[in-house]
Amino acid sequence: MLDAALFESIAEDSPDGIVLVAPDGLIRFWNRTAEAMFGYGRASAVGQRLHELLLHRVADEDRQADEQPPSAEAGASSFDTVARCADGSLLYVNVASRPLHDRHGQFVGEVYNLADVTQLRTRRDAQLLDARFRDLLDSMPDAIVVVNDIGRVALVNRQAEGMFGYAARDLVGAPLETMLPERFRAGHGRHRERYMNKPHTRPMGQGLELYGQRKGGEEFPVEISLSPLRTDVGLFGLSAIRDISERRRVERALEEKNVELERANKAKDRFLATMSHELRTPLNAIIGFTGILLMHLPGPLTLDQEKQLAMVQSSGKHLLSLINDLLDLAKIDSGGMQVNLVELDCCALVEEVVTTLRPAASSKGLELRTALPPAPGLVWGDRRALQQILINLTNNAIKFTDHGHVDVFVQADRDPDGRDVIRLGVSDTGIGMSPQDMAQLFEAFTQVGNPNQRASIEGTGLGLYLCRKLAELHGSRIEVSSEPGRGSRFWLALPAATAVQEGVA
Repeated sequence: MLDAALFESIAEDSPDGIVLVAPDGLIRFWNRTAEAMFGYGRASAVGQRLHELLLHRVADEDRQADEQPPSAEAGASSFDTVARCADGSLLYVNVASRPLHDRHGQFVGEVYNLADVTQLRTRRDAQLLDARFRDLLDSMPDAIVVVNDIGRVALVNRQAEGMFGYAARDLVGAPLETMLPERFRAGHGRHRERYMNKPHTRPMGQGLELYGQRKGGEEFPVEISLSPLRTDVGLFGLSAIRDISERRRVERALEEKNVELERANKAKDRFLATMSHELRTPLNAIIGFTGILLMHLPGPLTLDQEKQLAMVQSSGKHLLSLINDLLDLAKIDSGGMQVNLVELDCCALVEEVVTTLRPAASSKGLELRTALPPAPGLVWGDRRALQQILINLTNNAIKFTDHGHVDVFVQADRDPDGRDVIRLGVSDTGIGMSPQDMAQLFEAFTQVGNPNQRASIEGTGLGLYLCRKLAELHGSRIEVSSEPGRGSRFWLALPAATAVQEGVA
Protein backbone atom coordinates (compact mmCIF):
# COMPACT_ATOMS: atom_id res chain seq x y z
CA MET A 1 0.00 0.00 0.00
CA LEU A 2 0.92 3.69 -0.36
CA ASP A 3 2.74 5.02 2.68
CA ALA A 4 0.02 7.48 3.76
CA ALA A 5 2.13 9.20 6.41
CA LEU A 6 4.98 9.85 4.01
CA PHE A 7 2.58 11.09 1.30
CA GLU A 8 0.86 13.50 3.65
CA SER A 9 4.09 14.94 5.05
CA ILE A 10 5.34 15.64 1.55
CA ALA A 11 2.00 16.94 0.24
CA GLU A 12 1.37 19.32 3.16
CA ASP A 13 4.49 21.33 2.32
CA SER A 14 3.61 21.71 -1.40
CA PRO A 15 2.92 25.23 -2.71
CA ASP A 16 0.21 23.70 -4.92
CA GLY A 17 -3.08 22.23 -3.86
CA ILE A 18 -2.56 18.48 -3.57
CA VAL A 19 -5.60 16.24 -3.79
CA LEU A 20 -5.64 12.45 -3.63
CA VAL A 21 -8.59 10.77 -5.33
CA ALA A 22 -9.28 7.10 -4.55
CA PRO A 23 -10.20 4.53 -7.22
CA ASP A 24 -13.89 5.11 -6.39
CA GLY A 25 -13.53 8.77 -7.46
CA LEU A 26 -13.84 10.26 -3.95
CA ILE A 27 -11.35 12.66 -2.41
CA ARG A 28 -9.22 11.00 0.28
CA PHE A 29 -6.68 13.73 0.94
CA TRP A 30 -6.83 17.56 0.76
CA ASN A 31 -3.79 19.57 1.80
CA ARG A 32 -3.51 22.92 3.58
CA THR A 33 -2.75 24.78 0.33
CA ALA A 34 -5.99 23.47 -1.20
CA GLU A 35 -7.86 24.61 1.90
CA ALA A 36 -6.42 28.12 1.59
CA MET A 37 -6.83 28.25 -2.18
CA PHE A 38 -10.45 27.15 -2.42
CA GLY A 39 -11.88 27.88 1.02
CA TYR A 40 -13.03 24.32 1.70
CA GLY A 41 -11.75 22.74 4.89
CA ARG A 42 -10.46 19.20 4.79
CA ALA A 43 -13.57 17.88 6.52
CA SER A 44 -15.78 19.44 3.82
CA ALA A 45 -13.68 18.20 0.90
CA VAL A 46 -12.88 14.61 1.87
CA GLY A 47 -15.54 12.25 0.56
CA GLN A 48 -16.59 14.62 -2.28
CA ARG A 49 -15.98 14.24 -5.99
CA LEU A 50 -13.42 16.72 -7.25
CA HIS A 51 -15.38 17.84 -10.31
CA GLU A 52 -18.53 18.35 -8.21
CA LEU A 53 -16.66 20.36 -5.61
CA LEU A 54 -14.62 22.62 -7.87
CA LEU A 55 -14.46 22.01 -11.57
CA HIS A 56 -17.78 23.40 -12.77
CA ARG A 57 -16.67 24.91 -16.05
CA VAL A 58 -14.13 22.55 -17.63
CA ALA A 59 -14.36 21.89 -21.36
CA ASP A 60 -16.59 18.99 -22.35
CA GLU A 61 -13.75 16.61 -23.06
CA ASP A 62 -12.03 17.48 -19.79
CA ARG A 63 -15.26 17.13 -17.82
CA GLN A 64 -15.96 13.77 -19.36
CA ALA A 65 -12.50 12.56 -18.42
CA ASP A 66 -12.69 14.00 -14.94
CA GLU A 67 -16.10 12.52 -14.20
CA GLN A 68 -14.80 9.00 -14.79
CA PRO A 69 -13.30 7.23 -11.74
CA PRO A 70 -9.50 7.00 -11.95
CA SER A 71 -8.22 3.85 -13.58
CA ALA A 72 -4.91 2.02 -13.64
CA GLU A 73 -4.64 2.63 -17.38
CA ALA A 74 -5.01 6.42 -17.08
CA GLY A 75 -1.82 8.32 -17.75
CA ALA A 76 -0.60 11.72 -16.61
CA SER A 77 -2.56 14.72 -17.92
CA SER A 78 -2.60 18.47 -17.60
CA PHE A 79 -5.18 21.10 -18.48
CA ASP A 80 -6.38 24.57 -17.48
CA THR A 81 -9.87 25.08 -16.14
CA VAL A 82 -11.97 27.31 -13.94
CA ALA A 83 -12.65 26.34 -10.35
CA ARG A 84 -15.30 27.72 -8.03
CA CYS A 85 -14.28 28.51 -4.46
CA ALA A 86 -16.40 28.12 -1.34
CA ASP A 87 -17.30 31.83 -1.39
CA GLY A 88 -18.50 31.61 -5.00
CA SER A 89 -15.49 33.33 -6.55
CA LEU A 90 -13.76 31.79 -9.57
CA LEU A 91 -10.11 30.96 -10.19
CA TYR A 92 -8.10 29.92 -13.20
CA VAL A 93 -6.48 26.65 -12.21
CA ASN A 94 -3.87 24.45 -13.88
CA VAL A 95 -4.72 20.83 -13.15
CA ALA A 96 -2.00 18.17 -13.43
CA SER A 97 -2.90 14.59 -12.58
CA ARG A 98 -1.06 11.28 -12.52
CA PRO A 99 -1.95 7.78 -11.36
CA LEU A 100 -0.50 6.41 -8.10
CA HIS A 101 0.67 2.82 -7.45
CA ASP A 102 1.92 1.20 -4.28
CA ARG A 103 5.27 -0.60 -4.12
CA HIS A 104 3.60 -3.71 -5.43
CA GLY A 105 2.40 -1.89 -8.54
CA GLN A 106 -1.17 -1.91 -7.37
CA PHE A 107 -3.21 1.12 -8.57
CA VAL A 108 -4.35 3.07 -5.47
CA GLY A 109 -5.76 6.31 -6.94
CA GLU A 110 -4.82 9.52 -8.65
CA VAL A 111 -3.04 12.59 -7.34
CA TYR A 112 -3.91 16.09 -8.56
CA ASN A 113 -1.66 19.14 -8.43
CA LEU A 114 -3.87 22.26 -8.52
CA ALA A 115 -2.00 25.50 -9.24
CA ASP A 116 -3.74 28.91 -9.04
CA VAL A 117 -2.76 30.67 -12.30
CA THR A 118 -5.36 33.46 -12.00
CA GLN A 119 -2.88 36.30 -11.54
CA LEU A 120 -0.52 34.96 -14.18
CA ARG A 121 -3.24 34.64 -16.81
CA THR A 122 -4.93 37.93 -15.87
CA ARG A 123 -1.62 39.81 -16.11
CA ARG A 124 -0.94 38.24 -19.49
CA ASP A 125 -4.39 39.24 -20.75
CA ALA A 126 -4.00 42.70 -19.26
CA GLN A 127 -0.77 43.29 -21.18
CA LEU A 128 -2.42 42.25 -24.43
CA LEU A 129 -5.51 44.44 -23.87
CA ASP A 130 -3.41 47.37 -22.74
CA ALA A 131 -1.33 47.23 -25.91
CA ARG A 132 -4.40 47.05 -28.14
CA PHE A 133 -6.96 49.30 -26.48
CA ARG A 134 -5.26 51.67 -23.99
CA ASP A 135 -5.17 54.76 -26.22
CA LEU A 136 -8.74 54.24 -27.39
CA LEU A 137 -10.19 53.71 -23.90
CA ASP A 138 -8.29 56.65 -22.40
CA SER A 139 -9.98 58.90 -24.96
CA MET A 140 -13.45 57.84 -23.80
CA PRO A 141 -15.40 60.30 -21.59
CA ASP A 142 -16.72 57.56 -19.29
CA ALA A 143 -14.83 55.32 -16.91
CA ILE A 144 -14.06 51.99 -18.63
CA VAL A 145 -13.46 48.72 -16.81
CA VAL A 146 -12.71 45.49 -18.71
CA VAL A 147 -13.07 42.18 -16.87
CA ASN A 148 -12.30 38.62 -17.90
CA ASP A 149 -14.75 35.74 -17.80
CA ILE A 150 -14.14 35.03 -14.10
CA GLY A 151 -14.71 38.63 -13.04
CA ARG A 152 -11.11 39.81 -12.60
CA VAL A 153 -10.19 43.31 -13.75
CA ALA A 154 -7.98 43.19 -16.84
CA LEU A 155 -7.91 46.85 -17.87
CA VAL A 156 -9.10 50.24 -16.61
CA ASN A 157 -8.78 53.64 -18.27
CA ARG A 158 -7.65 56.90 -16.68
CA GLN A 159 -11.23 58.00 -16.02
CA ALA A 160 -11.85 54.82 -14.01
CA GLU A 161 -8.69 55.43 -11.95
CA GLY A 162 -9.90 58.94 -11.15
CA MET A 163 -13.46 57.87 -10.40
CA PHE A 164 -12.61 55.00 -8.04
CA GLY A 165 -9.38 56.41 -6.58
CA TYR A 166 -7.21 53.38 -7.42
CA ALA A 167 -4.08 53.17 -9.54
CA ALA A 168 -4.44 50.75 -12.45
CA ARG A 169 -1.80 48.43 -10.94
CA ASP A 170 -3.97 48.06 -7.82
CA LEU A 171 -7.05 47.06 -9.80
CA VAL A 172 -5.67 44.75 -12.49
CA GLY A 173 -6.12 41.18 -11.27
CA ALA A 174 -8.49 42.19 -8.46
CA PRO A 175 -12.11 40.97 -8.41
CA LEU A 176 -14.54 43.44 -9.94
CA GLU A 177 -16.45 43.34 -6.64
CA THR A 178 -13.59 45.38 -5.12
CA MET A 179 -15.24 48.39 -6.78
CA LEU A 180 -18.69 47.66 -5.31
CA PRO A 181 -20.16 48.34 -1.86
CA GLU A 182 -19.94 45.33 0.45
CA ARG A 183 -23.70 44.71 0.47
CA PHE A 184 -23.77 44.13 -3.31
CA ARG A 185 -20.76 41.85 -3.66
CA ALA A 186 -22.30 38.47 -2.86
CA GLY A 187 -25.11 38.79 -5.40
CA HIS A 188 -23.09 40.52 -8.10
CA GLY A 189 -21.10 37.40 -9.00
CA ARG A 190 -24.26 35.59 -10.10
CA HIS A 191 -25.39 38.54 -12.23
CA ARG A 192 -21.95 38.73 -13.84
CA GLU A 193 -21.82 35.02 -14.64
CA ARG A 194 -25.27 35.08 -16.23
CA TYR A 195 -24.18 37.96 -18.40
CA MET A 196 -20.91 36.26 -19.45
CA ASN A 197 -22.81 33.08 -20.33
CA LYS A 198 -25.13 35.09 -22.63
CA PRO A 199 -23.22 38.28 -23.43
CA HIS A 200 -25.12 41.11 -25.10
CA THR A 201 -24.99 44.88 -25.34
CA ARG A 202 -26.91 46.62 -22.55
CA PRO A 203 -27.36 50.39 -22.99
CA MET A 204 -26.52 52.93 -20.31
CA GLY A 205 -29.17 53.36 -17.62
CA GLN A 206 -30.92 49.99 -18.04
CA GLY A 207 -31.00 47.34 -15.35
CA LEU A 208 -30.66 47.57 -11.58
CA GLU A 209 -30.00 50.65 -9.47
CA LEU A 210 -26.23 50.47 -9.12
CA TYR A 211 -23.58 51.92 -6.85
CA GLY A 212 -19.79 52.06 -6.92
CA GLN A 213 -17.35 52.37 -4.03
CA ARG A 214 -14.21 54.49 -4.06
CA LYS A 215 -10.93 53.41 -2.50
CA GLY A 216 -11.72 55.34 0.69
CA GLY A 217 -15.07 53.55 1.11
CA GLU A 218 -17.33 56.31 -0.25
CA GLU A 219 -20.36 54.99 -2.14
CA PHE A 220 -21.76 56.77 -5.17
CA PRO A 221 -24.58 56.04 -7.67
CA VAL A 222 -23.60 54.97 -11.17
CA GLU A 223 -25.08 54.10 -14.54
CA ILE A 224 -23.40 51.31 -16.49
CA SER A 225 -23.50 50.07 -20.05
CA LEU A 226 -22.21 46.58 -20.82
CA SER A 227 -20.71 45.22 -24.03
CA PRO A 228 -19.00 41.92 -24.86
CA LEU A 229 -15.39 42.28 -26.04
CA ARG A 230 -14.27 39.25 -28.04
CA THR A 231 -10.54 38.75 -28.62
CA ASP A 232 -8.27 35.94 -29.78
CA VAL A 233 -7.43 35.18 -26.12
CA GLY A 234 -11.00 34.96 -24.91
CA LEU A 235 -14.19 36.80 -24.07
CA PHE A 236 -14.18 39.92 -21.88
CA GLY A 237 -16.87 42.19 -20.54
CA LEU A 238 -16.51 45.95 -21.11
CA SER A 239 -18.30 48.29 -18.71
CA ALA A 240 -18.71 52.02 -19.35
CA ILE A 241 -19.43 53.64 -15.99
CA ARG A 242 -20.91 57.08 -15.34
CA ASP A 243 -20.96 58.80 -11.94
CA ILE A 244 -24.48 60.23 -11.53
CA SER A 245 -24.01 61.69 -8.04
CA GLU A 246 -24.70 65.24 -9.18
CA ARG A 247 -27.77 64.20 -11.14
CA ARG A 248 -29.13 62.31 -8.13
CA ARG A 249 -28.48 65.36 -5.95
CA VAL A 250 -30.46 67.54 -8.34
CA GLU A 251 -33.25 64.92 -8.53
CA ARG A 252 -33.49 64.78 -4.73
CA ALA A 253 -33.57 68.57 -4.56
CA LEU A 254 -36.34 68.63 -7.16
CA GLU A 255 -38.29 65.95 -5.30
CA GLU A 256 -38.00 67.93 -2.08
CA LYS A 257 -39.06 71.08 -3.91
CA ASN A 258 -42.01 69.24 -5.46
CA VAL A 259 -43.08 68.09 -1.99
CA GLU A 260 -42.86 71.67 -0.76
CA LEU A 261 -44.81 72.92 -3.77
CA GLU A 262 -47.44 70.23 -3.30
CA ARG A 263 -47.75 71.18 0.35
CA ALA A 264 -48.02 74.86 -0.57
CA ASN A 265 -50.56 74.05 -3.29
CA LYS A 266 -52.74 72.13 -0.84
CA ALA A 267 -52.48 75.00 1.64
CA LYS A 268 -53.51 77.39 -1.16
CA ASP A 269 -56.51 75.21 -2.02
CA ARG A 270 -57.57 75.07 1.64
CA PHE A 271 -57.13 78.83 1.93
CA LEU A 272 -59.11 79.54 -1.24
CA ALA A 273 -61.91 77.21 -0.21
CA THR A 274 -62.10 78.66 3.31
CA MET A 275 -61.81 82.30 2.28
CA SER A 276 -64.24 81.89 -0.61
CA HIS A 277 -66.90 80.61 1.76
CA GLU A 278 -66.10 83.37 4.23
CA LEU A 279 -66.33 86.07 1.56
CA ARG A 280 -69.44 84.77 -0.16
CA THR A 281 -71.61 85.15 2.93
CA PRO A 282 -71.14 88.93 3.39
CA LEU A 283 -71.18 89.49 -0.38
CA ASN A 284 -74.53 87.77 -0.73
CA ALA A 285 -75.83 90.00 2.04
CA ILE A 286 -74.51 93.14 0.28
CA ILE A 287 -75.97 92.12 -3.07
CA GLY A 288 -79.28 91.12 -1.47
CA PHE A 289 -79.77 94.32 0.53
CA THR A 290 -78.63 96.43 -2.45
CA GLY A 291 -81.33 94.74 -4.52
CA ILE A 292 -83.94 95.52 -1.86
CA LEU A 293 -82.91 99.19 -1.88
CA LEU A 294 -83.02 99.32 -5.69
CA MET A 295 -86.57 97.91 -5.57
CA HIS A 296 -87.50 101.01 -3.49
CA LEU A 297 -88.96 98.81 -0.76
CA PRO A 298 -87.54 100.90 2.10
CA GLY A 299 -88.51 104.12 0.30
CA PRO A 300 -87.76 106.29 -2.71
CA LEU A 301 -84.17 106.93 -3.91
CA THR A 302 -82.63 109.87 -5.63
CA LEU A 303 -81.16 109.33 -9.10
CA ASP A 304 -77.59 109.52 -7.74
CA GLN A 305 -78.37 107.06 -4.94
CA GLU A 306 -79.87 104.59 -7.40
CA LYS A 307 -76.85 104.93 -9.71
CA GLN A 308 -74.40 104.39 -6.85
CA LEU A 309 -76.32 101.38 -5.49
CA ALA A 310 -76.39 99.87 -8.97
CA MET A 311 -72.58 100.20 -9.10
CA VAL A 312 -72.33 98.50 -5.66
CA GLN A 313 -74.58 95.68 -6.85
CA SER A 314 -72.67 95.24 -10.12
CA SER A 315 -69.29 95.21 -8.37
CA GLY A 316 -70.58 92.77 -5.76
CA LYS A 317 -71.89 90.39 -8.42
CA HIS A 318 -68.60 90.59 -10.30
CA LEU A 319 -66.62 89.83 -7.12
CA LEU A 320 -68.98 86.98 -6.23
CA SER A 321 -68.51 85.50 -9.71
CA LEU A 322 -64.73 85.65 -9.29
CA ILE A 323 -64.94 83.99 -5.87
CA ASN A 324 -67.16 81.25 -7.27
CA ASP A 325 -64.62 80.61 -10.05
CA LEU A 326 -61.76 80.44 -7.54
CA LEU A 327 -63.71 78.04 -5.34
CA ASP A 328 -64.54 75.78 -8.29
CA LEU A 329 -60.91 75.77 -9.45
CA ALA A 330 -59.66 74.94 -5.95
CA LYS A 331 -62.07 72.01 -5.83
CA ILE A 332 -61.07 70.76 -9.28
CA ASP A 333 -57.32 71.04 -8.68
CA SER A 334 -57.58 69.25 -5.33
CA GLY A 335 -59.75 66.50 -6.84
CA GLY A 336 -62.69 67.55 -4.69
CA MET A 337 -65.14 68.30 -7.51
CA GLN A 338 -67.11 65.36 -8.83
CA VAL A 339 -69.46 65.60 -11.80
CA ASN A 340 -72.99 64.28 -11.36
CA LEU A 341 -73.91 62.94 -14.79
CA VAL A 342 -77.61 62.99 -15.58
CA GLU A 343 -79.56 63.09 -18.83
CA LEU A 344 -79.81 66.74 -19.90
CA ASP A 345 -81.61 68.55 -22.69
CA CYS A 346 -78.99 70.97 -24.04
CA CYS A 347 -81.66 73.02 -25.81
CA ALA A 348 -83.47 73.76 -22.55
CA LEU A 349 -80.13 74.59 -20.90
CA VAL A 350 -79.30 77.08 -23.67
CA GLU A 351 -82.70 78.78 -23.32
CA GLU A 352 -82.12 79.29 -19.60
CA VAL A 353 -78.65 80.79 -20.11
CA VAL A 354 -79.80 83.07 -22.93
CA THR A 355 -82.73 84.34 -20.83
CA THR A 356 -80.33 85.18 -18.00
CA LEU A 357 -77.77 86.99 -20.16
CA ARG A 358 -80.04 88.70 -22.71
CA PRO A 359 -80.18 91.96 -20.65
CA ALA A 360 -76.37 92.18 -20.69
CA ALA A 361 -76.34 91.75 -24.48
CA SER A 362 -79.16 94.24 -24.99
CA SER A 363 -77.30 96.85 -22.93
CA LYS A 364 -74.55 96.74 -25.59
CA GLY A 365 -76.99 96.75 -28.48
CA LEU A 366 -76.23 93.12 -29.36
CA GLU A 367 -78.67 90.46 -30.47
CA LEU A 368 -78.35 87.30 -28.37
CA ARG A 369 -79.72 84.45 -30.48
CA THR A 370 -80.14 80.69 -30.24
CA ALA A 371 -79.52 78.11 -32.96
CA LEU A 372 -81.20 74.87 -31.88
CA PRO A 373 -82.07 71.59 -33.65
CA PRO A 374 -85.73 70.56 -33.95
CA ALA A 375 -85.20 67.56 -31.66
CA PRO A 376 -83.94 67.84 -28.06
CA GLY A 377 -80.15 67.59 -27.73
CA LEU A 378 -79.89 64.97 -25.02
CA VAL A 379 -76.52 64.31 -23.37
CA TRP A 380 -75.19 62.87 -20.14
CA GLY A 381 -73.64 65.74 -18.22
CA ASP A 382 -73.40 67.69 -15.01
CA ARG A 383 -76.06 70.41 -15.18
CA ARG A 384 -74.24 72.99 -13.09
CA ALA A 385 -70.89 72.44 -14.86
CA LEU A 386 -72.33 72.70 -18.38
CA GLN A 387 -74.34 75.75 -17.36
CA GLN A 388 -71.16 77.36 -16.01
CA ILE A 389 -69.33 76.63 -19.29
CA LEU A 390 -72.14 78.19 -21.34
CA ILE A 391 -72.40 81.25 -19.08
CA ASN A 392 -68.64 81.89 -19.23
CA LEU A 393 -68.45 81.42 -23.01
CA THR A 394 -71.50 83.62 -23.63
CA ASN A 395 -70.31 86.33 -21.21
CA ASN A 396 -66.94 86.41 -23.01
CA ALA A 397 -68.64 86.68 -26.38
CA ILE A 398 -70.74 89.62 -25.17
CA LYS A 399 -67.68 91.34 -23.64
CA PHE A 400 -65.58 91.11 -26.80
CA THR A 401 -68.33 91.90 -29.32
CA ASP A 402 -69.25 95.55 -29.97
CA HIS A 403 -71.48 95.10 -33.03
CA GLY A 404 -73.57 92.32 -34.48
CA HIS A 405 -74.79 89.29 -32.60
CA VAL A 406 -73.91 86.36 -30.35
CA ASP A 407 -75.30 82.89 -31.10
CA VAL A 408 -75.59 80.08 -28.57
CA PHE A 409 -75.99 76.82 -30.49
CA VAL A 410 -76.69 73.11 -30.17
CA GLN A 411 -75.80 70.80 -33.07
CA ALA A 412 -76.22 67.07 -33.58
CA ASP A 413 -73.16 65.65 -35.31
CA ARG A 414 -70.83 62.66 -35.57
CA ASP A 415 -67.24 62.51 -34.33
CA PRO A 416 -64.34 61.11 -36.47
CA ASP A 417 -65.08 57.62 -35.07
CA GLY A 418 -68.68 57.75 -36.30
CA ARG A 419 -70.28 58.21 -32.87
CA ASP A 420 -73.29 60.49 -32.34
CA VAL A 421 -72.33 63.65 -30.44
CA ILE A 422 -73.97 66.92 -29.45
CA ARG A 423 -71.95 70.08 -30.00
CA LEU A 424 -72.68 72.83 -27.51
CA GLY A 425 -71.14 76.26 -28.01
CA VAL A 426 -71.14 79.99 -28.68
CA SER A 427 -70.18 82.07 -31.74
CA ASP A 428 -69.88 85.84 -32.06
CA THR A 429 -69.05 88.65 -34.45
CA GLY A 430 -66.48 90.19 -32.12
CA ILE A 431 -62.83 91.17 -32.36
CA GLY A 432 -61.53 87.64 -32.93
CA MET A 433 -58.06 86.30 -32.13
CA SER A 434 -54.75 85.48 -33.74
CA PRO A 435 -53.26 81.94 -33.72
CA GLN A 436 -50.71 83.17 -31.14
CA ASP A 437 -53.53 84.29 -28.84
CA MET A 438 -55.39 80.99 -29.22
CA ALA A 439 -52.27 79.01 -28.22
CA GLN A 440 -52.39 80.47 -24.68
CA LEU A 441 -56.12 81.06 -24.44
CA PHE A 442 -56.97 78.41 -21.84
CA GLU A 443 -54.17 79.11 -19.36
CA ALA A 444 -55.04 80.45 -15.90
CA PHE A 445 -54.91 84.23 -15.36
CA THR A 446 -54.20 84.80 -19.06
CA GLN A 447 -55.87 87.49 -21.14
CA VAL A 448 -55.15 87.69 -24.84
CA GLY A 449 -55.59 90.35 -27.49
CA ASN A 450 -54.64 93.99 -27.74
CA PRO A 451 -53.96 95.49 -24.26
CA ASN A 452 -55.76 98.68 -25.34
CA GLN A 453 -58.84 96.66 -26.21
CA ARG A 454 -58.69 94.76 -22.90
CA ALA A 455 -58.34 97.87 -20.77
CA SER A 456 -62.08 98.60 -20.74
CA ILE A 457 -63.11 94.92 -20.30
CA GLU A 458 -63.37 93.37 -16.85
CA GLY A 459 -61.83 89.94 -16.41
CA THR A 460 -59.28 87.89 -14.51
CA GLY A 461 -58.39 85.30 -17.13
CA LEU A 462 -60.00 82.48 -15.11
CA GLY A 463 -63.20 81.94 -17.11
CA LEU A 464 -61.82 79.94 -20.02
CA TYR A 465 -59.39 78.05 -17.77
CA LEU A 466 -62.37 76.98 -15.65
CA CYS A 467 -64.31 76.01 -18.80
CA ARG A 468 -61.39 73.83 -19.89
CA LYS A 469 -61.25 72.08 -16.50
CA LEU A 470 -65.03 71.49 -16.41
CA ALA A 471 -64.96 70.10 -19.95
CA GLU A 472 -62.13 67.73 -18.99
CA LEU A 473 -64.26 66.41 -16.12
CA HIS A 474 -66.72 65.34 -18.86
CA GLY A 475 -63.95 63.72 -20.90
CA SER A 476 -64.21 66.50 -23.50
CA ARG A 477 -62.33 69.66 -24.46
CA ILE A 478 -63.14 73.20 -25.53
CA GLU A 479 -62.45 73.74 -29.24
CA VAL A 480 -62.03 77.18 -30.78
CA SER A 481 -61.79 78.74 -34.23
CA SER A 482 -61.21 82.44 -34.75
CA GLU A 483 -59.77 85.13 -37.01
CA PRO A 484 -58.84 88.69 -36.05
CA GLY A 485 -61.75 91.00 -36.80
CA ARG A 486 -64.07 88.15 -37.85
CA GLY A 487 -65.32 86.80 -34.54
CA SER A 488 -64.79 83.55 -32.63
CA ARG A 489 -66.50 80.21 -32.20
CA PHE A 490 -66.15 78.04 -29.05
CA TRP A 491 -67.69 74.60 -28.54
CA LEU A 492 -67.37 71.23 -26.85
CA ALA A 493 -68.64 67.87 -28.04
CA LEU A 494 -70.46 65.47 -25.71
CA PRO A 495 -71.65 61.93 -26.51
CA ALA A 496 -75.36 61.91 -27.32
CA ALA A 497 -77.42 60.24 -24.59
CA THR A 498 -78.93 57.80 -27.10
CA ALA A 499 -75.42 56.70 -28.19
CA VAL A 500 -74.38 56.14 -24.60
CA GLN A 501 -77.51 54.09 -23.86
CA GLU A 502 -76.90 51.94 -26.95
CA GLY A 503 -73.26 51.39 -25.98
CA VAL A 504 -71.94 53.16 -29.07
CA ALA A 505 -69.99 55.87 -27.23
